[in-house]
Amino acid sequence: MSRQTDLDRPRRSERTSGSSLADTETESVLTEEHAAGTNLDKIRDILFGAQVRDHERRFAKLEAQLLAEAAQLRNDLKERFASLEQYIRKEVDTVTGRLTAEEQDRTDAVGRLTTELQTLAGVLQQTATQLREQSEQAHHDLRTQLQNQATSLSGDFTQQHAVLSATLDDAVRQLSHQKTDRASLATLFQELSQRLSHDQPPQQA
Repeated sequence: MSRQTDLDRPRRSERTSGSSLADTETESVLTEEHAAGTNLDKIRDILFGAQVRDHERRFAKLEAQLLAEAAQLRNDLKERFASLEQYIRKEVDTVTGRLTAEEQDRTDAVGRLTTELQTLAGVLQQTATQLREQSEQAHHDLRTQLQNQATSLSGDFTQQHAVLSATLDDAVRQLSHQKTDRASLATLFQELSQRLSHDQPPQQA
């Protein structure tokens, strides 16, 4: 066991030395690569640094300009939308006012027409009542007049009938008691005719 340990020590030492050498070489390679990269960056900066910085300034300026224009555009849009909203509200108020005024005018016109129709209906009703009363009065007057005329004619007829009956009775009595000739009889009938003519009522116009 001790021999193997002793034998292993040189091998371990060799492995340790080899590992250290490899690490050193790796670090050297990395250092060289880093130096090469740094040199490449320096060369690139020398060749293109000014142009890149100029592009960066331009991009920054363009970005700032775009941001300013975007802000200005937003402000312009806000102002335009505010103006448009104000215009629309004004137009809506104008149209609403006009419609309200027209509706009020129509309401007033309907009210006036309703009043006129009510007045006309009252006048027509009053006229119809007056015509009905006048018609009833005229009918009553006509009926009264006809009744009066009928009564008058009936009285005249009764009176004439009585006169005629009395005259005929007188004639009969005279014919019965006296011997009357034709001339006396003619005179009697003529007298009777005259009485009837005088007793007849005048004709109605």
